[in-house]
Amino acid sequence: MDLRFSELAIGDEEIAMLQRVHSHACGINDVEPESEQGLDIGKMLFGLYQQGVRGELSLIQMLTARKYGED
Repeated sequence: MDLRFSELAIGDEEIAMLQRVHSHACGINDVEPESEQGLDIGKMLFGLYQQGVRGELSLIQMLTARKYGED
């Protein structure tokens, strides 16, 4: 599978959106963004983004549908 640089690069708008989603998901889960759990949420967020989930609302829904860490 050949990817173009434009498909790999994340622009300023996308970074700002990812920061908003991360902040929101951490707030909902009562987690400090820089904590270990906050980093885990960030990894999940970036993984979803890499898999092609690009919509802000979709990302928020996927990260907050079930509070992080609840069984």
